[in-house]
Amino acid sequence: MRRQRILVTRHPETRANIAGTLSGRSDVDLSAEGEDQMYRAIRAIVAWRPDRIWTSPLSRCQSIAREAANALGIPCEVNPNLAEIEFGRAQGLTLAQVRELGYDFPWQLDGEGRSRPIQGGESFEHLYARAGALLEQLRPLEGRTSCVTHGGFTRALLGRMMSVPLDTFWNVRIPNVSSQVITCDDGTFRLASLGLAPEEVVRRSENPALLGRDTTEKLSGSDDE
Repeated sequence: MRRQRILVTRHPETRANIAGTLSGRSDVDLSAEGEDQMYRAIRAIVAWRPDRIWTSPLSRCQSIAREAANALGIPCEVNPNLAEIEFGRAQGLTLAQVRELGYDFPWQLDGEGRSRPIQGGESFEHLYARAGALLEQLRPLEGRTSCVTHGGFTRALLGRMMSVPLDTFWNVRIPNVSSQVITCDDGTFRLASLGLAPEEVVRRSENPALLGRDTTEKLSGSDDE
């Protein structure tokens, strides 16, 4: 059986996060808290010992990924699919300012269930397509993969993986530097853990027994781990 474990980590807190503005594809500075979070996340990824690290092109993600890769002596690959959602005209604005322009975020859906992004913004359909493309890149791999990305893209990745409708996939809290663990056994993706703090990733990495076992696996016809 071909097995893979995927650690999906959100970037540290930024000044834009504190200000409540939509940073999207802009490179923004980390906050003072974010600087501390960065080192906590690096320690978590190093403890998890991935075989490869993929990162969003944006500096708030690369700040974690490249340091962890250097510590482990493994490649760090920039993957454009891991970039945050494009906010277009809404980039740099608060939600209140976006509403003044006659839009909202998360994007509203029209009568046919299609998202209505602001001018230059990325539709949820396109965001889901990017998430699907990343899953296809991951599917044939084995071992452990670390992906450092953004809150919006993480929601889309989980939503696409589990076929969550576009009007509800954003309703997941993804704290800064939290990690989600996805398993991929013979090409089938499953969510194993959600919202792990960096210290919890370290703890589970040092003591695999804490990961537990899914005792329902035999009921679905898959083998025990």
